[in-house]
Amino acid sequence: MAFCTTGVLAGVSTTMSRVLDIERRQALLAKSSLFQGLPESLVDDMARGAIGRELEAGELVFRKNDPTDFAALVVEGLIYAIVYGPDGRELILDSAEAGQSIGESALLGAHCHYFSAVAAGAAIVLLLRRCHLLRLMTEPAFIDRVLSLLARRVSRSALALETLCLYSLESRLARYLLDLAERSGDVADGVRVVLPKTQTILAAMLNASRPKINAMLQDWQRSGLIDRMRNELTINDLAELRRRAWSE
Repeated sequence: MAFCTTGVLAGVSTTMSRVLDIERRQALLAKSSLFQGLPESLVDDMARGAIGRELEAGELVFRKNDPTDFAALVVEGLIYAIVYGPDGRELILDSAEAGQSIGESALLGAHCHYFSAVAAGAAIVLLLRRCHLLRLMTEPAFIDRVLSLLARRVSRSALALETLCLYSLESRLARYLLDLAERSGDVADGVRVVLPKTQTILAAMLNASRPKINAMLQDWQRSGLIDRMRNELTINDLAELRRRAWSE
């Protein structure tokens, strides 16, 4: 199932059924990874220029090659960064959840987005116009925040590129599950992780086919490495999973 849908970027300022008033926009920005701890006056200025928007599953925040007129802060839900091959195959590069931003290349003078941003399900975002963001580039704390965020994103992208290009599917899947376990804060045997809603999404994350991923998960379940109930998975042997993740 493709994520991409048709034109969604026009008329974004008046399409919300649940209006984000100025107080809520201020509170959301103040708690976000990009704006937390910044002077209240700067956050208030951004809140007044921000535009709230509701999205349905598969709806676009922006398309690849769209002008970088804005970045987006995720209020609710999950947004995927996706590129598409000439045959329509999808590859999920990254994701942003509540409190995180996406499309920060608008701050770096880039002329267009290098991926499409697509809602994984029902979501709410705040659109932050480039003209407002650029006013903050004279604020040292904001510059440090942006550089730190982009450095982490570049590091993740480099690791993802290495994993996708140089390692087998078994290693890629094992690394993905270990990352989920680490994010949960539990690094002991028996840790439970939640996979994406569909194996199509997981396949797009790992640059693999859905049947191959399903076959590997079934093989791991038969061997006792994992237990699986729908999209919830229990890792029974973290040491063995780490060995498979780094065996090549």
